[in-house]
Amino acid sequence: MSTIQDQHTAGPIAIGFDYQFYYFMYLAIDLKQGQKIGFEVKDDVHIDKQDGTTILYQTKHSIVKNANGDIQNLTTLDIDLWKTLNNWTDFINADKKNSSFLNENEFILVTNKSENNNDFITTLTLFKFDNDIDKVVLKINELEKKTQDETLRKYIKNFGKISKNKLKLFLKKLVIETDNDGIIKKIKNRILEKYYQADLVDPIFESLSSNLNMAKYLDIKDRKKFEISSEDFAKKFGKCFKVATEIKPLPRREFPVLLPDDLENQIFIKQLLDIGEIQTGSNDIRDYTTQMLKFLNHFTYWSEEENFILLTDIKEFKNNSIQIWTNEFKSKYRQIERKVSAGAFLNDLEDDVKNLALDLVDYIRKQDLSIPGFSALGVEFSNGHYYSLSDNLEIGWHFDWENKYKNK
Repeated sequence: MSTIQDQHTAGPIAIGFDYQFYYFMYLAIDLKQGQKIGFEVKDDVHIDKQDGTTILYQTKHSIVKNANGDIQNLTTLDIDLWKTLNNWTDFINADKKNSSFLNENEFILVTNKSENNNDFITTLTLFKFDNDIDKVVLKINELEKKTQDETLRKYIKNFGKISKNKLKLFLKKLVIETDNDGIIKKIKNRILEKYYQADLVDPIFESLSSNLNMAKYLDIKDRKKFEISSEDFAKKFGKCFKVATEIKPLPRREFPVLLPDDLENQIFIKQLLDIGEIQTGSNDIRDYTTQMLKFLNHFTYWSEEENFILLTDIKEFKNNSIQIWTNEFKSKYRQIERKVSAGAFLNDLEDDVKNLALDLVDYIRKQDLSIPGFSALGVEFSNGHYYSLSDNLEIGWHFDWENKYKNK
């Protein structure tokens, strides 16, 4: 029973259609201004170019493998090859007058089969070099006599009936692409070439693939031609590429947090101890240090190990973070600054300064920072970033923090 089912399975046919669709997708991504691509309209796939000419694509896919486990070769008498040539021959013969079909079209056969000693492809290559159509005619006649398959013989005979002038023009415009396998990887590589970030490739591919497939299904279901101009592609499917510019979270990992031996000797902890935000021996000291190290571990991972963040974005992020602190620092200490400028001694204002410093810390801890191009880091990482800045003495909490710590 399983053998009979295997013989009637639609799998090989279905994957052939999938191959055709993915090749269509591969071409659509690189569609040039003024071009239009179609699926199952003029051929398996076609591209109308801006100059009024058209490229016709026939796609042929095989899952049959040879003894070495490789996809079978495109042999000289391959039925897919000659069926394709026969189809195009019918188009050519239907144009009985002025060869406008040949003048306005190019022909590309695309297959995942390998080319290995294919006499017809060898003859085609030689013709493009020496332009000797008689050699081609001799080869066609030879192949017609060689095969015993009636269908194949009919295809070759039909092809051989093309006049020499038309045959010469046709062969000059004929391309046979073999070994065109791994089409999904090729699509992803084309996406990578455009956006340069490997982490964006799969989301773009999945979004574009599903939306193109759905559009194809709906158009064909409604008996419409599934054709997309370069303008349509940008308008209808441009959102599929917005993942490259959308706000997105930075990846998180579990990094080991190695706490220093003397937690209270850290500058950022000294700053917080001095304003009374924490007390010696407090569990908060361990928690704040953990937050800082978690942020620093991730920031190194994002900026140096994986290069998710550009150097310009790092600079903007840091400058913006410090500017938030600067604005609030000036706002909180405006009155203190005026009193000192008027002759008051800072030591006499220490209680007020410490209260304002605590308010400054509370304000900064509410900030949820973001790195350009990415969603907010979250309060924990934002706090860790500010602890790091204060540990490096780039910001402080006390009104006189620069003299208290920078000169030591």
